[in-house]
Amino acid sequence: MKEYAHKWRLWVAALLLCGGLLGAPQPAAAMYVAGGDLVKNCLSERKQDVYACVHYVAGVIDYHTVMQAVGTAPTLAFCLPANVGITEAAFVVLTYLRAHPQHDAFVAAMAVPLALNKVYPCRKPAPKASKKK
Repeated sequence: MKEYAHKWRLWVAALLLCGGLLGAPQPAAAMYVAGGDLVKNCLSERKQDVYACVHYVAGVIDYHTVMQAVGTAPTLAFCLPANVGITEAAFVVLTYLRAHPQHDAFVAAMAVPLALNKVYPCRKPAPKASKKK
């Protein structure tokens, strides 16, 4: 009887292993948010979709802020004024994406800085006046 129970456990273990391997998740073909997807989320009637839109834009802004802080400034910079909230920034991005549908099929993270740069470009500081003696 012990031998039968041992074989039974081996068969169950083998079936579970094979079932786990056959049902293993496959890698996703594309792991990015396209511009068109971001627009759909921003315009959705579902709160969670709108939150996803706003937080996506916030994530791109955070990434650029970190890159600037560590001295790896992005090639296309934007400078948000202190009084601009994330919702307003997301609206700027939505407006830009709707006016530029060529971004619909491409990574939205590339279009976010383009949109923000159009409205909030970084201004070069005015040169300091030299002291005359």
